[in-house]
Formats: sequence, structure tokens, C-alpha cells
Amino acid sequence: MVILHVIFGIRCIGKINDNLEQQAQTVFKEIFAHKIKNVSEIDGKPLGTLIDIVDNRGKTPPSSNEKNEFPILDVGALNSVGRIIDYKNCTKYVDEQTYSTFFRDGHPHENDILLSTVGSLAQMKFFKGDKGCIAQNVVAFRTLSISPFYLYEYLKFIKNDLLAYDIGSVQPSIKVTHIIKHLIYIPKHEDLSKFDSCAKTITEQIYNHVCENERLIALRDSLLPKLMSGELDVDSVQI
Repeated sequence: MVILHVIFGIRCIGKINDNLEQQAQTVFKEIFAHKIKNVSEIDGKPLGTLIDIVDNRGKTPPSSNEKNEFPILDVGALNSVGRIIDYKNCTKYVDEQTYSTFFRDGHPHENDILLSTVGSLAQMKFFKGDKGCIAQNVVAFRTLSISPFYLYEYLKFIKNDLLAYDIGSVQPSIKVTHIIKHLIYIPKHEDLSKFDSCAKTITEQIYNHVCENERLIALRDSLLPKLMSGELDVDSVQI
């Protein structure tokens, strides 16, 4: 019975987060969609003027498959549903010395937007927590004069425009130098404030749910083998 509760909890959290994602997208579209489609230089600014870029591409860090607290957040880690990184998709890790010394632009900060530039293009995730590094095929956008929650939803909304920058021949690829020229609509303060308050709350709720889901998944994975072997007395398990 305990394991069924755990599995049910995992599924419920997934559905709740899907619903929260849809809420954020709906609110964004209701306020901004019609204005974004007609953005001009009068009411828009190039993306590059609104962000700093964390870009460690060019060299591949020494890594291993042995899991630790310093995962490489590559395209695979970004290629999942929702706005939060799925760390189960991380397959490579660096040691502490490499984490501290190798990456020329440093590491992502809270609420930086990670973007894939090669392969599965324009996959986006918020960086949450305090560990993780980016190198090949991923950059981080750190907002300067605009809300990260607004920019994240904006970039998701114009994803097809970003994909149109694809210059790849052997494999899909987009240049950051092209993307940062894209005009971003700058909303009125009251509109941005209204959306930002909603989107920030939703993002924090989703992140908390993801953390709880990771706990439940770890519990499920530890319980199942013991349950199958008869080692576990499920009546004694506390969730």
C-alpha cells in the first residue's frame, strides 16, 4: 500500500505541474501575445541589451559518469517537459576542482535561463539551486533589466522564431550572435508587474513540487527492491 501511495504522489505532482505550466502560458498570452506579434524598434529592444550571457562553449571539460554534486547541464538535461531541469537526465559530472577552475564564464545563477544551441534546439530551463555547470551546446541568459520569468515565457512563445535561426547542415545549430539581435517587446510596468508576480509564484511552486517528486522517486526506487525481496515491512514505512 505504501508504494502505491508513493507512485500516486509522483503522478499527481506531474499533473499539478503540467497545470501550473499551462496557467503561466495562458496568463502570458492573454496579456502580451497580440503585442509581441507587432513589436517594433519603438516598443522593443534587442535581446542582447537585456541580458548577460554565460557562455563556456569551445572546450569540453574533463568529466565522468560517476554521479556527484557537480552535474553538467547539457542538451539532454534540458530536453524534458516543464521549466525546471530534470537532473535524472544528467549523465556527466565534473570533479570539484574542475567545477571551480575550468569554466571561464563561471556558472549559472538562480533563475538564469538555460538555452540549447545545438541538436535539440531552443530547449529552455530555469536554473534553480546552486550546483551545475554548462559547457558545450548550452548557454545561460542572465536578465539585467527585465524579469527572467517574463523573458522565459517570451522565448518559449517565440520558439519557432528562434528555430528559424538554424544554420546547421550536419546537425541543427543556432548562433547566439543571431538570437541576441531579436527584438523583445518591453511591456508597460503595470502589465509586467502583474504577470511577474503570478509567474514567479508559479515557478517557485513548480520547483518545490519537482524537489518533492525527486524525494518520492528516490523513496520508490529504494522501496521496490526491498518489497520484491520480502525484506521490507511496508507497515513500518513513514512517508
